[in-house]
Parts: sequence; C-alpha cells; structure tokens
Amino acid sequence: MAEALQRTGKVQISNVTFGDTSVVIQNDCTGIRQWIIPDRSSGYGQIATRKTCEEVARIEQIVQPDLVHAWGTEGAWISIHAKGYLKSPVLADMQGLVYVIADYFYGGLTFSEILQSIRLKEIIMPWRTLFWKKRIFEKRGQYEVNNIKSLSNISCQSEWVKRQLSVIHPNASYHSTKIILRKPFYSATPWQYRKSSSPVVFSLCSAATSFKGIHVLLKAIGLLKKKYPSIHLQLAGSIDVGNRLQDGYSVFLRKLIKKNDIYDNVQYLGHLNAEQIISHMQNCNVCVVPSFIESYCMVLAEAMIIGVPSVVSYTGAMPDLATHNKSALFYNSLDHGLCAAYIDMLINDKTLAEAISINARENRLIENNPATVIETQLSIYSSTLNEL
Repeated sequence: MAEALQRTGKVQISNVTFGDTSVVIQNDCTGIRQWIIPDRSSGYGQIATRKTCEEVARIEQIVQPDLVHAWGTEGAWISIHAKGYLKSPVLADMQGLVYVIADYFYGGLTFSEILQSIRLKEIIMPWRTLFWKKRIFEKRGQYEVNNIKSLSNISCQSEWVKRQLSVIHPNASYHSTKIILRKPFYSATPWQYRKSSSPVVFSLCSAATSFKGIHVLLKAIGLLKKKYPSIHLQLAGSIDVGNRLQDGYSVFLRKLIKKNDIYDNVQYLGHLNAEQIISHMQNCNVCVVPSFIESYCMVLAEAMIIGVPSVVSYTGAMPDLATHNKSALFYNSLDHGLCAAYIDMLINDKTLAEAISINARENRLIENNPATVIETQLSIYSSTLNEL
C-alpha cells in the first residue's frame, strides 16, 4: 500500500514503526522516509511509553505531516494520539477489534473443554489459562474503546467493523477502505478442480488461540475421516504455543486430535511465504476458515482470488467478503457437522466447486484491484483533510 501510494506522486509518505533496536534508526526505502523506534513493549501492547510518545512527537515535528495515518487500534499508536502528543490530524485504520474478540474468546468451547486445557502447569501459573487470557482481552478492549472515542476519522476494511464502531462512537466520520493483497496472489495460476479419494483441506493456524476455531475444524475432519480415511488437513502455522511449557489450549488440541483419531491426517506446514501458501492452495480441494471473529480475514481474500472454494464460519466481517452458495459456503461457527458436510460437498460436487471458484475469483479481482484500492485511499485522504 505505502509503495503504491508513493508511486502515484500525489502523496509523500514517511513511516514510523517499533522495532528491536537500541537507538532510533532512520533510513529511506523506495523513496519513503522511515524511522524505527526502540520500543518492543509498545509494539505488542496498547499503551505507548512516555519516551516513545516523545520520540514520535519529535519525528512529527521533523516531517510536519498534513495527516497521520495510524494502522490499527489494538497496538499503541492510538494511545499516542489519545494522550495528546500528536498535533496533526489523525486517520485511524481499523484492524483488530480487541473489545469484540473478548466476547468470542472461548470460541464456543464448553466449560468441560476449557477445563481440559488446564493442567498442573496452569494451576501453578493461572495467567496461562483461557479464563485469565479472556480477562486480559477484556481489559485491553476497555482501553481500546477509550482510544477509539478520541478519534474523529476512522477508516474501516468492512461494513461489519463500521457498524460495530458506530454504536460505541457514533460521532466519528467513517470511511470505507480497501485492501491490496500480496503481489504473487494476483498473478497466481487459478485453482482447478480435481477429484480425490485422499482430499486435502487447507487452513491457517497462525496463532493457536481458541477464538480462531481450530478445534471446530478438527472435529469436522474427525467426521470426514469415516468417509475419507486418508483425508489430509494441512495447517499453515502450528497448533503449538510455547516450547517445553506448552500452552493449555495447544494441549487440548492435541487431545482432540487423539480423540478423533486424526493424528496421521494432520500436517503442520509451519511458517509459509506467499508463494508457498499459493502452492498449497492450488493443490488443495477446499480451504476452511473456522474463526469465530474476523475484522476482514486476509486468508479468505487470498483463497478467493486464487479461486479456492472455501467453507467459512458465518461471523464477523467474513460475510462482507463472500456470499453463501455463490462465492463460499457458510456454516454456523459452532456447527462442526455442517462444516464437514460442506467440505464434503465441495470435494464431490464439481459443478458447485467450480461455480464458487469462478465467482470468488471474480469478486476479489474487482474488490482487491490495486488501482481501485489506491484511488479509494487517496479519496479518503482528501475527504478527511477537507473535513478539517
């Protein structure tokens, strides 16, 4: 996005970010002035330190921007504005909604299942339990809401996010933005249907957290194994959190895999770059997104632009990206049985799978067209400045 905007010649971009450095680093890249501030805590939290706030304010004085574009409210950037350190107008781009995630944090797990994620380790260190982690999200959510209420201009990646925010902050000006996907996805060879007695299901497990719904997908694969004994579930990422001291939810997922007898059916792909993700998507039968909450869902957008027929949890902003029975198949987040049935349909019904593939690809080629995205973003900048 930054490089594409810079190439238009209509804006001059300067970028500030957090990093693991001992001093402030200033460097230029592709014509963009960039600063890295040594503050790892602010990079992962929501409250910027005083030193960081002062450093950002110093850089603002050097740049003298017409507009500060802050990405995401789950990090510390908006707190710098809320504390009054930024003097320029601020446009906040919404990404994660921590206060909403808190409501869906358990991902439909029953009380009994949550207890299965607690061992002696969690009793000794209660901050590792799902109960404790949910409370942390609730506290972070309260702080996030306070920061959001300090904003006058907010851009949203989905209508769902906009409606969520309009309830808690009705006086802000909202702008509908769009997303540029990673370059390789635009030129990738489209997905093609193939019938297989050993079907491949692809999904993403970038973080083994309960609200991502991996446990629902594992239950669905357990049902499908009865029909397809050699079915493969390929997970980009890993279900493991921590090294020797495995996270309790990770342990629960291992138990679930054993209970459903799918140990040999699950393959962990680890960290993948764009080209590797494309290769796995092109060779799978179905992509599944089982998350209980998404403010946009990049993996769904990337699957759609390649044309991979997808089975998706009907939640958050995902219905904004696709239409049921046209460009994806949606199931109730908790219903692993229907999830399994829809996966089975796309494996066997060539006509349905190809129709969804074509519609999904056409949809994303329009919605994520780089030229349209840049035009939209420049329009947002103009309208924001004109309102001042």
